[in-house]
Amino acid sequence: MKELFASSAAGMTGLLFFFVFFVGVVLWVFRPGSKKKYSQDARIPLEEKE
Repeated sequence: MKELFASSAAGMTGLLFFFVFFVGVVLWVFRPGSKKKYSQDARIPLEEKE
């Protein structure tokens, strides 16, 4: 059981997973056409309610 958690490949696998996840989030946020949606969402707190 100890060999499973102490494996050198486990650390590299985790690092690779989180790197790919981070790059995926960055690509999702900066995808074409998203600026208009984020600009509209940013104005929601400033709009007056009836």
